[in-house]
Amino acid sequence: MTEKEKMYEQLYKIYISCDNDISKINEELDEIGRQSRSIVIKTINGNRYYYEQWRDGDSTKSRNLGRVEPGVISELESRAERRKELLIKYADTLYLRNRIKNECDILKKELAEVEPDEYSFEVYYKNDISARVSVRKSKVHVSRYIIHPINQLFCSDTITRNQLNEIFKLRCFDENRYDAADKLRAMGLSEYNPQKIVRITHGVSYNDYLWFRFPGEKLRAEDVLVREEYVKDRIR
Repeated sequence: MTEKEKMYEQLYKIYISCDNDISKINEELDEIGRQSRSIVIKTINGNRYYYEQWRDGDSTKSRNLGRVEPGVISELESRAERRKELLIKYADTLYLRNRIKNECDILKKELAEVEPDEYSFEVYYKNDISARVSVRKSKVHVSRYIIHPINQLFCSDTITRNQLNEIFKLRCFDENRYDAADKLRAMGLSEYNPQKIVRITHGVSYNDYLWFRFPGEKLRAEDVLVREEYVKDRIR
């Protein structure tokens, strides 16, 4: 990982932390009320009463809090102070989050997720090799060892990198699913990148028995496949 990539990862973690803090602040503000209210003392028939006042559109509303006595409004005063603290913290955290997001966007654009010019990997159907894929700059050469519509991912011996990326996408979870961000964080990724995802998941799907092996990996189907049917087959 380059220094720029490390910086992006660190900033992204700060961004997520700020986002979580803002959510917690919003929850507490919703609980104690966001609107600032003032406390006044009114004298009625020679007696002094606390009144809480607030704006409601173009009008001012109020409610009687009881006679003026020590500690009567202590809880309201504490909530008012807490509201001030939260509003200040909210403004500061929101400012920091927006600044971090801008920095992340700049770094993300600079990194631009450029794939390696050259790499290779193998596709297996269970423990039988289905294909060996060699990527050389703009060309992708596929050596197919199984010619079968279910046990083979490739329809020809030569495809484009865009076509390869679409195949990777088919072996990944949906980018727009509700928990996509959580899944990426669990993988240690900051954004949706099919090539990086399949390097972690080995392109395993519940729909078939295909999987990817990348150079240096000493794996078998038993190590990666998750389908119950395969486990049963293996036991038998």
